[in-house]
Amino acid sequence: MENLKISNQSELQFRIMQLKSEKLSQEIELKVKVKEFVYTLSPVSIVKNSLRDLVSDKEVRFDMAKVGLNVGANFLIDKVVGRNRSIKGFLGSLLIEKVSSSFINNNTSFIVSVFSKLFHSNTKSSE
Repeated sequence: MENLKISNQSELQFRIMQLKSEKLSQEIELKVKVKEFVYTLSPVSIVKNSLRDLVSDKEVRFDMAKVGLNVGANFLIDKVVGRNRSIKGFLGSLLIEKVSSSFINNNTSFIVSVFSKLFHSNTKSSE
């Protein structure tokens, strides 16, 4: 803060107006900074930023594809074989899930490339 020598009434009034203007601009800047700070603490923004970082990582995308394929396969197996219908269905679905899980985990890159080719060919033909 600078010390100015004020010698008359008009200089004093001018200096008061300057300080009020500085105060107002500092208050506006402080309000903006507080809003930005609160936004960064928001759980939704934290999750969005974390997911954005995770999705950009190829290894994480590959693992998410594996999980998605396994969940989808298990769902289909449960619906087709009928896990809850009988003990035979339960044991059969467990066996099929283990085999499909092993197949998916060993061939994930191939499966993902096949699905991506299918989706890309469908989007090109619909355009």
